[in-house]
Amino acid sequence: MTTSSTTERTARREAKRLDPTRVSFGKLVAWSSSHASYAANVLFLGFFTIYCTDTLQLSAPIVGLLLLLSRFVDAVGALVAGWLVDVAPETRFGKARPFDLAIVGIWVFTAVMFSVPGGLGEVAKYVWVFISYLLVTAVFTPLFNANQPLYMARAFANRDVYTKLSARSGLIVGAVALLAGVSVPILVQQAGKTPEAWSIISICVAVPLAVFGLLRFLTIKEIRNTEAEDSPRVKMRDIMLVLRTNPYLWMLSSITLLGSVVGSVGVGAYYFRYIVGNLAIMGVFGIVNILALPVLALLPPLVRRFSVSRVIAGFSLIGALGFAMYSFAGANIPLLLIAAVLTSVGALPASFLATVLVIDNATYNEWKGNRRLESVGGGVQSFAQSAGSGLAAGMAGLVLGIVGYNGAHNTQSPTAIGGIVLLMSWVPAALSVAVCVIALFYHNRFERRLPELTEQLEFRKTGGIPVGTILLDQTQVNANTNSALLASGEELVGTVEGKLRKRSRNHGGRR
Repeated sequence: MTTSSTTERTARREAKRLDPTRVSFGKLVAWSSSHASYAANVLFLGFFTIYCTDTLQLSAPIVGLLLLLSRFVDAVGALVAGWLVDVAPETRFGKARPFDLAIVGIWVFTAVMFSVPGGLGEVAKYVWVFISYLLVTAVFTPLFNANQPLYMARAFANRDVYTKLSARSGLIVGAVALLAGVSVPILVQQAGKTPEAWSIISICVAVPLAVFGLLRFLTIKEIRNTEAEDSPRVKMRDIMLVLRTNPYLWMLSSITLLGSVVGSVGVGAYYFRYIVGNLAIMGVFGIVNILALPVLALLPPLVRRFSVSRVIAGFSLIGALGFAMYSFAGANIPLLLIAAVLTSVGALPASFLATVLVIDNATYNEWKGNRRLESVGGGVQSFAQSAGSGLAAGMAGLVLGIVGYNGAHNTQSPTAIGGIVLLMSWVPAALSVAVCVIALFYHNRFERRLPELTEQLEFRKTGGIPVGTILLDQTQVNANTNSALLASGEELVGTVEGKLRKRSRNHGGRR
């Protein structure tokens, strides 16, 4: 009995070791490191608006307008970044991997952004924050985001691994984000409205997270090419063709854009400072995000049972419910806890599985006979993310200006409080419902057809059919397969008949 149990355990361990979708814990941590560092940066940038309005005493509408303008520049930068990654030459570190170094630039200029010198005039302050913000969001962030799909596709083997890796990496990303989410609001509360304290905090956060963010670049190698080695250099017309002929990439980008608006409105700090009454509690609430982390383990089986897009749709409704609760929660801690858990859970699939969908769209591009262009897909995603953040910042600044928010005051008018609640609750709730609708439409139009398209693509590659030939359905695949088999059978029959005739002639000659 003992020998049998030992044999079974050994067999299970060996099967697990040989599983092609297996990702070791060390590789999981390494792959997640840059994502985790970037997630902490996004969280830290969430305090940028309140830093400008309350610490630098800048106008909320003007700050919102500048951020909106910067995001339009970011959007262009995102498309350029996708092109740069796809046309980048092979190096000793690979093709996409070197762009992970952008995480250092992200953190360097984030620290600069929150270190505005005290002696500057008002206009100089606007210029300082605008340029540094632009460098973070329009230069380094697009380069970092554009390389993600191509890096994953070249470092790992198949879609099952992509899904498993994307979901499980959330545990590491969530742990780092939890640490940042708890500590940063507490530090910000201690800093108050003192510029020097903000500068010290930003540097102390930036240095260790920039170093941690380099772990993936240092350890995860690219092991395969996604296109033939003799493929011609990507040209601008290849990119424009893909952007023009792939509607599903734009549907996916719409999901990313709306999700970015939801996550970037950035009024949580205002809500906790002026409605709850203590910004440090926002950091304590970050601990509840740990309750959402076990959900990540459910994503791979949910994706296998439903699909990535349908999982995103369902979880978006959960997030919408959480946001709606902020409209009546006020300073009620239990209700705020429930709302925080629901909104955190609702954002998980779209945050961690979007890269899988980008790679799916690259497969669609190849099925259409075009270049795969994973990095262009990543660039379009970064474009949508930047545009969404810009719209969120512009909307927040505009609404706060309309309702009469004044950062110099320690209390706000009822109208200003109402504007903060609106931006914290009903606006993101409505946008989350819109994400659900688009995700379901995306599933019905594309993702449910993906296995069939993938099979057709593999058939072309192995059956000698030109890649640009589009097979409309499985019947045609079967018809082509049967035709090929029939032709092979006819050729075989002809060969046998010929040999029999030859043998008959030889026998006749001997007689």
